[in-house]
Amino acid sequence: MRALIESDIPPLPEDPEFREKLATIISSIGRCDRDALLEGKSFATVMSDFDSIMVLEILLEIETEFHITTDDMLPTDGAYKPQEITNAFPQDLDGLMAYMRTVVVRVAEEKAAAKEAARLAASAATDASTPQPHEKAAKDAT
Repeated sequence: MRALIESDIPPLPEDPEFREKLATIISSIGRCDRDALLEGKSFATVMSDFDSIMVLEILLEIETEFHITTDDMLPTDGAYKPQEITNAFPQDLDGLMAYMRTVVVRVAEEKAAAKEAARLAASAATDASTPQPHEKAAKDAT
């Protein structure tokens, strides 16, 4: 059972359906054997022209199909330059599925943290504008 985490990203499908959808997307973009992807062969093995442009095309289609932005899918540590994105991209279908699930959790956690920070900031602003009991007593004494 999956934990429910607040996010703008809809829940990803269960693994069998998820694998099928991703294999279809990638085989269409890479013009490669869908069954080879489903067998777990690496993207570089199945697609002779697997490069950064193809990775970006896959990421754009993932954004369209699963509502995970390309920015969210890119490495967050800044360790890779755009031309090295194929090194940062998961090597196969299972790796991509696991990575996408990790991204969905990270995005939801970041959103929850931002929402909590905004709530605390609003609370602090309200507290700062509300006279404190000792301030009120000093004002009444004058």
